[in-house]
Amino acid sequence: MTLGVWQIALASNFLYSGNETIRAQEIETQAPLLQFFGQSFSVGGAVFTYGVLAFIAIVLVLAYVLRHTAWGRHVYAVGDDAEAAKLAGVNTRSVLISVYMLSGLICAFAGWVLIGRIGSVSPTSGQTANIESITAVVIGGISLFGGRGSIMGMLFGALIVGVFSLGLRLLGADAQWTYLLIGVLIIAAVAVDQWIRKVSA
Repeated sequence: MTLGVWQIALASNFLYSGNETIRAQEIETQAPLLQFFGQSFSVGGAVFTYGVLAFIAIVLVLAYVLRHTAWGRHVYAVGDDAEAAKLAGVNTRSVLISVYMLSGLICAFAGWVLIGRIGSVSPTSGQTANIESITAVVIGGISLFGGRGSIMGMLFGALIVGVFSLGLRLLGADAQWTYLLIGVLIIAAVAVDQWIRKVSA
């Protein structure tokens, strides 16, 4: 279902946009707010964008919510064992729907930040972001099987993947090597996750 809807959304994106890129000049004249998160400011000589501030704010809010609220505990409970959570009185359906809604909202926000980052709107932008995000969360210690992990772990995983990809680009490595090594990282991280689950079982 997930893959099917993803392909439908991707095809709809190409059909609606006509596979055309909206240039930075057009955005500046018609919708300058779309580039807001790409604007930068300096603090002590270091340059940051508003997108970085937004990212840090989202990480801190979600870290607090998952650790200190009933909803956060329910998310972990449903991820670990949905049947047990349901028997304990958790409305698993509403928890799942709310998680998917929040995920969609964050993805939409990430798209807005990406527009500010690259300065234009292209239907092909961010196509590898799903694989990179999976890699980041797995490396950060979040289990693909649910019930374990943290937002701060995801943050460090994202930093590792970002530095790793940027380093390969700076070295002039072929993009295909980046995809290959990211695939190896995913397999290794999932294998470690499975091993940890078996040891702790």
